[in-house]
Amino acid sequence: MINDLVGDYAFYYIEANAFCILLLFILYIKTSHSVDRQRRQIVFGETLATAMVYLATDMFWVLVDSGRITTTPFLLYLTNIIYYCAASIMAYVVSYFMVLYEGDKRIDEPLTHFLSAIPCALNVVATVTTPLHKMYIYVDGDGELVTGALYPLLILLIIAYPIAVAVRALFRAFLKENYAKRNMYKAMMYFPVFSVGLGLVQVFHTRIPFLCFGLTIALLLTYIEFTEDLVSLDPLTKLNNRNELYRYMAGKMNSMRNTGETGLYLMIMDIDHFKNINDTYGHNMGDRALKILAKVLKKVCSYKPDRFVSRFGGDEFIIVVESSDKYEVERIREDINTLLKKALSAEQLPFSIDVSIGWTRYAQGTDKSNLNNLIERADIMLYEEKKTKHGKMKKTLEMVS
Repeated sequence: MINDLVGDYAFYYIEANAFCILLLFILYIKTSHSVDRQRRQIVFGETLATAMVYLATDMFWVLVDSGRITTTPFLLYLTNIIYYCAASIMAYVVSYFMVLYEGDKRIDEPLTHFLSAIPCALNVVATVTTPLHKMYIYVDGDGELVTGALYPLLILLIIAYPIAVAVRALFRAFLKENYAKRNMYKAMMYFPVFSVGLGLVQVFHTRIPFLCFGLTIALLLTYIEFTEDLVSLDPLTKLNNRNELYRYMAGKMNSMRNTGETGLYLMIMDIDHFKNINDTYGHNMGDRALKILAKVLKKVCSYKPDRFVSRFGGDEFIIVVESSDKYEVERIREDINTLLKKALSAEQLPFSIDVSIGWTRYAQGTDKSNLNNLIERADIMLYEEKKTKHGKMKKTLEMVS
């Protein structure tokens, strides 16, 4: 049968879809066999599976449309109903994943989940019942498939999901507090460019498989984003990891040498008596303390675009600040302490979290490209602060005694 399709548009249409299904299947295998799968990776796997099912229905549709399978009114209805139902469900699943990918957990709340699924459910019901009301599509007396009066609504309800997600991402990308997530929001905005954009082109050129390529490219880019996250982010705190810090600082120090600027500061901090928290309350509570501090640091660094935060290792975190204002570091220090107190009040932990902070300024002549020099100097200041705190505590205890 495949040989019979050569020279016919159906052959190339099926070939394109088969190639895209193969690519998506490879991504699905890679995602489903990854170590320590997170919730969004699981949903991404489900999204890939839904996309593969949709592309399979697209292949079935072209066999009927091209006449390679004997066309009857029943088959015309069946293939198109399956196709548009699959497209509706795929649009919803993809958009649900994109919101989850952003980190908005409200999408998993039962009411939110229910309300967001209503347009998809209504579209599926209307599509399944289209032989009765004939408002979406119907087969005329000559056995030809004809679009009904509400066919544009069918398409609109399909593309509404990814467009809504893109508009939401566009709005959030320019909010001051979301600066740290701006690249992620940009990636979410690009998603509909390929899937919806090429899908709309296919609406007017139904025999050219634009959508399968658009959808595959969009999902492939999302997978690449996942891979970059694994390489550059700390898995526990979701902050930049040490490798990303070294990459960032190498670029900054090179820039400073070329421009002659010197307004680059490195702050290093850790949690006071963190070992005691782990030993007394367990490692799960220790991890919780790290996450709380990481959330605070992320918020502080989201206030301005010239701040970079990373987890250096254990309970140590580093903030890099690019500023000509020598008092900027002190303001950041105050913001950390203020927000940490608020976070601890909300969390109601059985222990308190205090941080000690050391900092230093990049010295072009001595540091050059040596990040370790900066870290060592900041470390010295960090432990001086710890000594001061310990001395004050000891003196207080002596006075009480």
